[in-house]
Amino acid sequence: MYKVIFIFFICFFTFQNVSRGEAMNSSGADKAVAFFKNLDKDHMELVDEFYDQNVDFQDPVHKLKGAVAVRNYYAQLYKNVKSIRFEFSKTISQGNNAVLVWKMFLVTPDLNGGREFSVDGNSVFLFGEDGKALSHRDFFDMGEFIYERVPVLKSVIGIIKGKLGN
Repeated sequence: MYKVIFIFFICFFTFQNVSRGEAMNSSGADKAVAFFKNLDKDHMELVDEFYDQNVDFQDPVHKLKGAVAVRNYYAQLYKNVKSIRFEFSKTISQGNNAVLVWKMFLVTPDLNGGREFSVDGNSVFLFGEDGKALSHRDFFDMGEFIYERVPVLKSVIGIIKGKLGN
């Protein structure tokens, strides 16, 4: 009988610790999801709330240092955006690290004739003890995002892909 009670308490406390750990680990991913769902050209103050002042940011085009540089970058990007939304298919958290797998839906007059298009990508974060992002790196296909939406480049990229495929 004591064995059963002992095993019950071990399982109970192990489950409680795992549950608390998962909740704590998912908070970085949850913050990142909320950040991207709420960020737009009228809410750039969210950048200062989300990122550490010395954040390292990188995407396929830029490498930035500091929240001010990231805020300026987002402000420039979002300036002509008619609409943007993200769908998150997976979030993964471990300790202070988080990965988001996403699909971005974008409408801007500068690309795709002003019609909505989507791009798949993922973001990798490291969060500090204060919960702010210390580093953020985005991975996505620049061809899919921009180059293939410019008519002249689309033709050239199509030829290159055709040759690589054979």
